[in-house]
Amino acid sequence: MIQLNTLLNTTIFYHNTERIRLMENEYYYNETVTRFYDAVYDSFPILKAGSEFYLDEIKNTDGKVLEAGVGTGRIFLPALKGGADIFGVDYSENMLAKLKEKLPAKDHYRVWAEDIRRFDAGRSFKLVISPFRVFQHLLTIDDQLAALNSIYNVLDDGGRLIFDVFNPDLKRLTNPVENILEFDGEYLPGHKLQRFASVKYDHIIQQMDLKFKFIWEEDGLEKTDTFSTPLRYYFRYELENLVGRTKFKIENIYGSFKREELNNNSNEQILVLRK
Repeated sequence: MIQLNTLLNTTIFYHNTERIRLMENEYYYNETVTRFYDAVYDSFPILKAGSEFYLDEIKNTDGKVLEAGVGTGRIFLPALKGGADIFGVDYSENMLAKLKEKLPAKDHYRVWAEDIRRFDAGRSFKLVISPFRVFQHLLTIDDQLAALNSIYNVLDDGGRLIFDVFNPDLKRLTNPVENILEFDGEYLPGHKLQRFASVKYDHIIQQMDLKFKFIWEEDGLEKTDTFSTPLRYYFRYELENLVGRTKFKIENIYGSFKREELNNNSNEQILVLRK
């Protein structure tokens, strides 16, 4: 009996510790990820298409805009430069620090650290965007609903929320990936950087465990670091049901950043919701 209790307590401790670890990693980007974020992602064609899509939506919005998951400013900075009255929040202090390095001091008030699951911006917005898979960091239904409701509450009447998640490819979901070279380039002139990715899937909780390995040259040495994070994947009617539990109305679901209809060949699920 004592041995059984010890085993149960150990198991409970492990699961609680694991849950805390996942919660800490949901939105946390370590220094290595942040440092090389722009170098890696600026080379991804899908992000260029996504940026153009969101910048077009911002351009056609008459009113304040909020980017929920502003990151290092890939969309925020050109939107602000183009005259948009845009603000940004992010859970990661590291990402915000990187953004502020590129942002004039007079505009630092426009970005701040915030948890989109529970926040009040103190102002309302005509448009909220949450680009590049931010909602896939929301692992539970409670978190997903909390984020949707928090964003709903900071929107003007008639305002919109636009966010994207990938459209699951069933073939890829059945094939774990191990150390695939995703990026092979430079983070500074003459300074080599490689990023490898490994992915494992848990289909019961619809979660992918993503691990990055970075190898780079610095001060004549080869350095390495790793970063792991869980991501949630969603199917179309699951998303519709989720939205149906809020006050939002679905205005559109696109299958690409060209605003094409969602179909079996779509890589994206882009939801346009209206208050």
